[in-house]
Amino acid sequence: MQTLDPPATEQGTIRVSALHAFAYCPRLFYLEEVEELYTQDAAVFAGRRLHVELEKQEDEDWEELFLENAELGLRGRVDALRTRDGQTIPYEHKRGRCHRDENKQPQAWESDRLQILAYACLIEAALGIPVQEGRIRYHADNVLVHVPLDEAGRADVRAAIEQARSLRMSTHRPPVTDNERLCTRCSLAPVCLPEEARLVHDREWQPVRLFPEDDDRQVLHILEPGTCIGRSGE
Repeated sequence: MQTLDPPATEQGTIRVSALHAFAYCPRLFYLEEVEELYTQDAAVFAGRRLHVELEKQEDEDWEELFLENAELGLRGRVDALRTRDGQTIPYEHKRGRCHRDENKQPQAWESDRLQILAYACLIEAALGIPVQEGRIRYHADNVLVHVPLDEAGRADVRAAIEQARSLRMSTHRPPVTDNERLCTRCSLAPVCLPEEARLVHDREWQPVRLFPEDDDRQVLHILEPGTCIGRSGE
């Protein structure tokens, strides 16, 4: 039987994945952690399939671990821990592509950077061992990004935890993000309704279409209870 974590509002700790959502978009964090609204889209299921495939390919020094530390205020399940040259390193796997800086060098996206640093801090706090870096594998372009854990990184994690805690106590949903491109990759866009929210404040705004303009699929409505449907060929 699978046990689910209690809602975030009932715990003093914050999930690392929720901290990732906060860094991506505070409104997304609020919808999931406070209003407890969740949806799944094709990208979410593709990410799950990736992790299933990784589990089938795991090697002897690969370990998935659930950790929680009340003092730090975090809990989470690390994708994998590996030991390299005597150092314990958390790994995170992403289905998409990495970010490229102005010199075209591979970098972690900011939300991914905060996530792997949060895991590194959680490992240090919960296990009492030093962690020098975390690593993120971006599978779409087969890039491994190293993210060092320094004092600036630890400060970023602590600040994000405090900001997320504060937002979790708020009774007001945050505004839609200014970066509308984030909405095109968000599974909660059909719930958040960012286009509608922007149009309320700016009638001249030209929305980015979040869903395909032309969909050649057909909708089939089943109205009779007990009806069985199937498919043969095309």
